[in-house]
Amino acid sequence: MPRTDRRRFLSLTIAAAITAGFAMVVLQQAGQIGRGRNPLTGLRTNFWYDQLGYLAISADVANGHLDSTEPVSMTGVSHYPRFYYSIVGAVARVFGLPTVTAWNLTSFVLQIMAVTAIGIVAAVLAKRWWVALLAPLPFFTGTFAYMQQADSWYTVLQAHAVLWGPYGALFSNNGETAGLCVGLIAVSALIWAWSGQRRTRTRVIVTLVAAGLVGMLSSFQTYSFLTFTYLLAYGAAIAAIVFVRERRKTTIVTAVLLVAVVFVAGPLIADRIGQLPTLMFGLIPAFPGLVSAIVRTRGLVALAGTVAVLTAAPQVLFTLGGMVSGDPFLTYRVASNHQLGIVSWQALVSAAPVLIPLVLVLVLAFRLQDRLTITLASTVLFVLPFLSVNDVWGANAEPYRFWIEGLLVGGVFALFGFARLSAQLTRVRAEGTDRAKNAPEKTILVAAVAVSIAIWGVSVPDWINSVRDGTMQASWNPSTERESAITAMAREGSLDASTGLLVTERCVDNRTAKVTSGSPFAYYHLGMAWPADKDAIDDIISARDAGTLDFEAMKSSDTRFVLTDSNCATDWESVYADRLERVSTADYGLSDGEVILDGTQGDGRITLWRVAD
Repeated sequence: MPRTDRRRFLSLTIAAAITAGFAMVVLQQAGQIGRGRNPLTGLRTNFWYDQLGYLAISADVANGHLDSTEPVSMTGVSHYPRFYYSIVGAVARVFGLPTVTAWNLTSFVLQIMAVTAIGIVAAVLAKRWWVALLAPLPFFTGTFAYMQQADSWYTVLQAHAVLWGPYGALFSNNGETAGLCVGLIAVSALIWAWSGQRRTRTRVIVTLVAAGLVGMLSSFQTYSFLTFTYLLAYGAAIAAIVFVRERRKTTIVTAVLLVAVVFVAGPLIADRIGQLPTLMFGLIPAFPGLVSAIVRTRGLVALAGTVAVLTAAPQVLFTLGGMVSGDPFLTYRVASNHQLGIVSWQALVSAAPVLIPLVLVLVLAFRLQDRLTITLASTVLFVLPFLSVNDVWGANAEPYRFWIEGLLVGGVFALFGFARLSAQLTRVRAEGTDRAKNAPEKTILVAAVAVSIAIWGVSVPDWINSVRDGTMQASWNPSTERESAITAMAREGSLDASTGLLVTERCVDNRTAKVTSGSPFAYYHLGMAWPADKDAIDDIISARDAGTLDFEAMKSSDTRFVLTDSNCATDWESVYADRLERVSTADYGLSDGEVILDGTQGDGRITLWRVAD
């Protein structure tokens, strides 16, 4: 391609990819925009319990607290991956933004970057700039949930396991969203580096940076880290099998036998050693191919693995240290990951919009003998199902989460596969090969693309239902007069655990108060981290839920302040008048649509009290 044409192609590709990135984010937020809300300033409340816990980390950092304590009470220790949430908090602190705004803004930027990267690589693979505009498609893949129930957009399985499309993982803007975006950027860069005639130096730099990014995901979100770690490890192993003929059969047979060993021995290892070693054991079948890949790349794969290990090490070692020391929360966390499997006909059918295109890509890649596409399709078709049934081979690491992530990653790889194959057919024709001879492949490609688009289109009503679903689109506004009054009173009371914890009256949400104020509260998120005096705080929570105060537990946990609302039905201001000392008050006007749970609706007053000695 002449230099002028290359520049024009690159300019058009980048413009199209960036446009696609913004379009994807706007469409993902269509439900908010359509309801007249600002997606940057509000927090989606559907399934938001965990998000409030993560936001507590960001709120702590935004207020200058960088230590790894349980984030709500700011006591004890938290082994939860916190690096991404710390980045969000740093963005809020540096730019003077509310924590929720920084949360949304950071996520939107990463989503735009991910789609842009996917679009650029897809266009380069296809050698057609407009293919970049197709990059958002995998993000809207549905699961046919609407076919089982007209207005539904997800399927409920055992316990709290669910099957939903990528938009179900992206809407919360949490660490999983960020992990998926960073992982997709890393994988896209790798595919670009190894898909054409790149300079050795370029390949080395891109490979090492991508490996470092994937390793870093250990401190973003566990499941994204594992998904992309497995993709890279098995991708390198499968690439070696595909590209290196020597001892290919031996490598394949050995790998297959090792897969069987994982399924047989995995549960035993999990029972005797634990979950984390079992997840590491799941990488064993990749070793035969990795040895060949290391030799083939003159050690680059080994170096990349080392970089990934080094960037993953801080979080992994911190977590291992907690497990070895018998941290009660980590023990509870591992024990609670049960009955979250997806082995069912629903999971298989729901994955059809991705599985069928990937199989079609693989079949056509074999016909065209395109080794790169064979590698991409084979890797995804093995890794994603393998991780999605990790409960069968002993890991029990929330299999449904890998299934959800796999739906997005698999869709992106299918797009890459079709893009690459279309260019391969164009190249064959350009080289003068008999057109009649290649007519079947062209027909198969057109048919495969048509079938894939049709299946994808049939799945899209799930996303439409999610946009229409009032519960899914419900949003909390942290900037109302009432929330601002709560924030001001909480900050006046305490900004650090050393000056005492706060407890709120029942109609004041202590979780959202934590997010807006960054103050320490006598509360915690059960599945995230535990405070230093868990038993006392459990008693405080139980008493609060019953509409009372447990002063003995408050003294034990150093809970010195109480926040009340004049609209609360429990009326602690009167009930505990002899036990509380008024510190300060802030009046508020109730905003349109704002609802006070367990209280009267109307203007009111937030009061900060100190527990009397």
